[in-house]
Amino acid sequence: MAKLDTVLRHAITPPAFDQTKLHRERLVDMIHANIPRKLIVIATPAGYGKTTLLADFSAHTEIPVCWVRLTEADRDVIRFATVLAASLQRRFRRLGGQLDLERLADSSPQAIARAFAEIIDAQVSETFVIALDDIHLINRSKATTAFLDAFLEVQPEQVTVLVAGREVLEVSLARLMAEGGLAGLGPQDLALTRSELVELVKSQGGAELDQQEADRLLEETRGWITGVVLSGKLSGSGLSALVQDPRPMVYEYLASVVLNRQPDDLRRFMLDSSVFPVMSAEGCDCLLQQEQSNRFLRRLVRGGMFVTVTDENPRTYEYHPQFRQFLLQLLESADRRRFRKLIVRAADYLAQHGSSEHAVTLYSSAGASSRAAALAEKRAEEMYRSGRWLTLESWSRQLEETQASAPRVFLYLAAYYTEQGNLDAAETTLNRVREMIDIRTPKTLKAYAEILCGWIAYRRVQYDKVLEAVENAEIILARRGSRLRKADCCRLRALAIVGKGDLRSAEPIAQRAVELLNQPKLRNAQASALVDLSNIQIALGKATEAHATSLRAHEIFLQVGAPIKLAVSFNNLACDAHLQGKYEEALELFNEGLKYARQAASPARETIILFSQADLFADLDLALQAAELYGQGLSLAARLENIGLTRYGCIRTSVLHRRRGGGALAHKWLGRAIALEQGGDPPVAVTIQLGALEVLAKPRRAQDTFQQIIRKKAVVDVGERALALFFQARAALTAGDIDQSQVVLEQALDWCGGNGAEQILAGELAFDSDFRDFARSRLGNHPVLSVVLRRIDTMRAVAQLYQEAPEDVGAAARIALFALGEASVQCQDKRLTELKPLAREVLFHLADHQRVERDVLLETFWPHHPPGRQVANLHTAVYNLRRELGRDIILHEAPVYRLNSELPIEYDVLRFERAASVAEGLPPGDPRKMFALTEAINSYGGSFLPEFSSDWVSERRRDLELRYLDLLACHAQEALVRDQPLRAVNTLRQALQIDPYRDDTNLWFLEALGRLGRRSEVVAHYQRYIRLLADELGLDPPEPVRELYARIID
Repeated sequence: MAKLDTVLRHAITPPAFDQTKLHRERLVDMIHANIPRKLIVIATPAGYGKTTLLADFSAHTEIPVCWVRLTEADRDVIRFATVLAASLQRRFRRLGGQLDLERLADSSPQAIARAFAEIIDAQVSETFVIALDDIHLINRSKATTAFLDAFLEVQPEQVTVLVAGREVLEVSLARLMAEGGLAGLGPQDLALTRSELVELVKSQGGAELDQQEADRLLEETRGWITGVVLSGKLSGSGLSALVQDPRPMVYEYLASVVLNRQPDDLRRFMLDSSVFPVMSAEGCDCLLQQEQSNRFLRRLVRGGMFVTVTDENPRTYEYHPQFRQFLLQLLESADRRRFRKLIVRAADYLAQHGSSEHAVTLYSSAGASSRAAALAEKRAEEMYRSGRWLTLESWSRQLEETQASAPRVFLYLAAYYTEQGNLDAAETTLNRVREMIDIRTPKTLKAYAEILCGWIAYRRVQYDKVLEAVENAEIILARRGSRLRKADCCRLRALAIVGKGDLRSAEPIAQRAVELLNQPKLRNAQASALVDLSNIQIALGKATEAHATSLRAHEIFLQVGAPIKLAVSFNNLACDAHLQGKYEEALELFNEGLKYARQAASPARETIILFSQADLFADLDLALQAAELYGQGLSLAARLENIGLTRYGCIRTSVLHRRRGGGALAHKWLGRAIALEQGGDPPVAVTIQLGALEVLAKPRRAQDTFQQIIRKKAVVDVGERALALFFQARAALTAGDIDQSQVVLEQALDWCGGNGAEQILAGELAFDSDFRDFARSRLGNHPVLSVVLRRIDTMRAVAQLYQEAPEDVGAAARIALFALGEASVQCQDKRLTELKPLAREVLFHLADHQRVERDVLLETFWPHHPPGRQVANLHTAVYNLRRELGRDIILHEAPVYRLNSELPIEYDVLRFERAASVAEGLPPGDPRKMFALTEAINSYGGSFLPEFSSDWVSERRRDLELRYLDLLACHAQEALVRDQPLRAVNTLRQALQIDPYRDDTNLWFLEALGRLGRRSEVVAHYQRYIRLLADELGLDPPEPVRELYARIID
């Protein structure tokens, strides 16, 4: 991990929790008890020990904790994600390089949250906690709370989010409560109990509180005892004063009891060092121009001076927020000039060590607006590139208050607003930039301002204004201007010309943009220019060139692209593959595109891909799949209130019904598309489909419709012109004008062949066998028709692969549990070695008992743990099992846990018990009994769970052994009845190895040996048997055994 600045290092390191702190076991146990939930909220006013409790939990849990101490800078979601990523990577080294925030810089907070969740789920197998302290500092940030809300929605099962602050985290709490995923601790929970108060005062103040004093203090403070909890200096009069005064003034208390009692040098150090939000020995030495800071900081910690410190070196320190505010007020009131000087010096240090956000804030608070502006200007582009627009927004507000000039800050903020479609805010911010621009402003900056004006105009479909802005930018840039900005000008000009309908003039200009950006450092911008060029080439019918251009863009996006760009790129490639007849490849690319669209949390992009995928399924005549995808897309489009996408979905659903003969439904869907228009003529796409519905009923009218479309050149798109020609030819055939139909169809084939639109004809001809036969008979030698007919055959073959098939029952994972003679688990015939012993034992317990109440599990496996720890441990064990065997392996139907009976789970104990029940149910002498007993005996693989020694295991092991011994005895008896004494001897030897004391086993063993005539073996065994009974149990053999022995010997 790269070296972290002091503020960031402090943010991800938990405070030290040593023996001077009060360990609050009941609260730590409450947190443990709620580990299975998604979110635990600790919300109290200041002074209840929230941070200390988090540190207490971190120090006393076996569960890994990733610590994040929040600041106001974390209202910027990318800053927050950076801190969270640093904390996760610090705890789990395997995440190094996985959380690539540069690629996610352009993504929404929801997309970033999903990326975090997916990487955690894939890379981290153990349960852990993300602890967020001072959550109230980011509650007003819509972006950061949106991140947390989205993360909680897709949160991996192994993660628990633990937050503490003065306010409740503003996320979808109702949803979490309904799901049972929320727990909370409030002031009533964190208020000190009497025993905690007595222990705290004794450990920190050295004083003994009697019961009356403790009760009075609790009554007066209601458990809120900031001075006792934080200062540790109460003794003598201090304690007495606090007991006598129901609610001491915090300011007076801090001044009289805490600060004024310190030596002068320490008091001065406390006041001066408070200008740092986070302190380090090096930073304080630089600030105070001395080399004694380490000694002072250690004294503060030893004295409990409202300071928290991290355990890891180099240590960082932080005053309690209230105490720091108190110190700053004193410092400023004593000498405002010195106060400002120290603030500026602290800001200088932070700026030099990478904490720009805090440095700008400190400069501004000290009135050093020029320094604040200079630093913000220096870092503005970096903030923009990394998606830190909220930081830019914060800086712009601070600089506005001081009227400082910082054009870059406002320019890059305007760029962000433009990209997000917030055009009014972009225009307002850009006007502020113009006010700041003067003769000293670099030309590149001036040109970029004009370019942004052009992008705003383009978003507003004001193409003439776009061209005007481009002209202004090009004049400013002249011949030697920035290649990036020149390329921006080319891109804007090309897009505006496309908007004005001149595709052929736009193509070389778009190509020029790509060439200008052909440098390694400009690859990201080049990828966007390549997408523009590809779209123009597709509209021109240059399918092959467009596909090659898309591939170039895709290669770049795979290296540097954010999820949203990869979603666009995969969709473009999939559409290209569809048009080229590569149907299976297209389906795979669509699936990849959907994955990235969902990662990007972009419902608009997801809708586009769903519609594109549905178009392919419609061409393949997989109507059910197509209808399902159109339905999903329309639902998303309606939720987005996106008229364009909704219109497209309605039109394509109409096409689906028309092709399958559903004219009435097709009309209904086109009516919905028309209803979306707000006056004016319907779009050409709607007109074409209305004409297609008239082809069979009113062919002459349809011919006129398509002739008008073609004659007026109202169709720019290659595909729409192809459809107009195709349906005109079909209408002519219906009207009986065969020669005209042949002529127009040939035009359609020529047009599609020259513009890479063969798939459009294939998609329609596949559903019109009569017209297909006509085309074969009249134009059978046309090369494009041959291509189209081959496409139709290919589509039918591919469709066969995707037809609905009966569900494969055997597809579920086969799980086998072996508890007899071993303790192993197999999944899909592979032995699982990653399962921890305790998790395996829990699994066997569930398999053996089928339904188990949670409390029984807790008391069985963790009888000596506090209740909270019991719950946390059970959660960890269940999570480990689900991770290895599937999420559905264990069902929790409060308060019962059970294995999923619908899954194919084999358990050797159940197999043995079923076989035993069959054998035991047959009467003696039944011909089937011997076979059944043999099956039952052979299914017993050995002692139950031999590697475990829990009480329940020992009890179950003995029960199974007794049943096995009974089966062995019955087997021997059946053998003797059938006059098979040798078989009986072999069976009984197995029984005697397990239990040599059992009377009936010894009796039948002697009987079998006697029948075999082995008199010496009878004597030897009987002597061993009587010695064993005498030595171990002090007993004589029972009378039946003695009589049998005497009979055999005599």
